[in-house]
Amino acid sequence: MVPITLSYLSKAGYGLWSALSSVLAWFFIFDIGIGNGLRNKFTELKAAGKTDEIKYYVSTAYFIFALMALLIIIIFMVMNIFIDWGALLNAPDTMKDELQTTAIIVFVSLSLIFVVRLINTILQADLKSGLSDSFSVIYSIITLIGIIILKRTTAPSLVNFAFLYTGSTLLVTITASVILFKTKYKSYAPKIKYVKLKLARSLASVGVKFFILQIGSLILFQTTGLILSNLIGPESVADYNITMKYYSIAYMAFAILSQPLWTGFGDAYYKNDFGWIRLTFKRLLKLSAILITGLIIMLICQEFIFRIWLKGRIDVSYPLSILFIIYYALQMLAGIYEPFINSTNKLRLQMRITYILIPLFIPVTIYLVKYLGLGPSGILIALILLNGLPATILSMIQSKKILEGASGIWNK
Repeated sequence: MVPITLSYLSKAGYGLWSALSSVLAWFFIFDIGIGNGLRNKFTELKAAGKTDEIKYYVSTAYFIFALMALLIIIIFMVMNIFIDWGALLNAPDTMKDELQTTAIIVFVSLSLIFVVRLINTILQADLKSGLSDSFSVIYSIITLIGIIILKRTTAPSLVNFAFLYTGSTLLVTITASVILFKTKYKSYAPKIKYVKLKLARSLASVGVKFFILQIGSLILFQTTGLILSNLIGPESVADYNITMKYYSIAYMAFAILSQPLWTGFGDAYYKNDFGWIRLTFKRLLKLSAILITGLIIMLICQEFIFRIWLKGRIDVSYPLSILFIIYYALQMLAGIYEPFINSTNKLRLQMRITYILIPLFIPVTIYLVKYLGLGPSGILIALILLNGLPATILSMIQSKKILEGASGIWNK
C-alpha cells in the first residue's frame, strides 16, 4: 500500500496525510481510559464467574462513548473554524483548501469509529485478539484495492483517499459488531435498558489512570508528524513514517504475540498463578531476542529492500534506522512486562513517571530537531531517552516487585 499511496498522493501528500491523521487522533484520548477500564473489568468478572454482569458494563461503555463522540464532534466543529490546517502542517498552497475538507471527513469518520471499535476491546478482553486483528487485515485489503482503483481512475486527491481509508475501517468494524452481537456475544449486546450510569464510576476509577497514561502516549507518538511537518516540511514526515513502518514489522510480530497476554496475565494474577506469569516472561525474553536479531538483519537488507519496494522515492538514512532498532528493541523489552502491570491496575508508578518525563518531550524534541539540526533522528533520541529506557528499566523492576508482594509505590 505504501508505494501505491506514495505514487497516488505524492510524497508531500503522503506526509500531510500521516501528520493530519495523527493530529486528529488526539481527540480520542477523551475516552478517559474507559476502553481499558472495560477490558480489565471484563477480565476480572469473567475470572470470578460473574459473566451476567458484563452486559451492564458493555452497554454503559457504549452509551458513554456515544455521548463523548457527539461532544467531541461539536468541540471539533467549533475549533475547526479557527484552525488553518495548511499553515499548521506547512502544506503547499495548492493543497490547503483540500486539507481543510479532508480534516472534517477524517474527524467525523474517526468519531464513529471511536464508538464502534469497542467490539475490539471486548474481543481482546475475551482472548480473541486474533479475530480482532483480522478486522485490520480486511479493511487494509479493501483500502489497497480501493487505492489501486483510485490511482487508475482519478486525479490525486486527499479527500478521496480519506473517504476510502476511514470508510473501509468503519464498514468492517460496524459489520463485525452487528454479526458478533447477534451471535457469539448476543448476551453482551449493548441495549439502553442495560445502561447503568453508576457503573461509569467503576469503569473510570481504573480508566482515569489509563487516561493519564494515554495523554503521555499521545504526546510521545502523535506529535511527531506535526513537529516534523511544521519545522521541516511534510516530506520529512514521509521519510520518518515509512522507515518506522519498515522497522515496526518486528515490533508488530512481538505485539501480536504479547498484547493478548494482557488478559491472560490478569486472569493468572487474580488466580495467583504466578508461576505461569514468570514462565511467560522468560518466553517473551527469548522471543524479543530473536526479533531484535531480525531487526539487525533488516538493517543490512534495508537499502536493497527500499530500492525494490519504493523505487527510490524514499532515501535510506542509516543513523535514523539504527535509532529505530534501538527504540523498538526497548519497546519489546518493556512490552514483556507492561501488559502484566496494566492487567493488575498497578499504575501509580507509570503515572508519576508520566508527570515527570512527558512535559519534557516536546521542548527536548524541538531542540534536537530544529536547533541541533538532527531532523527526524532527534525525535528518536528523545523517545529513547524519555520513554524507551525509563519504561524498560522500571517495568522490569515493578513486575518483579508485584510478584514478590512488595508494598509502596511498586504495588499501587
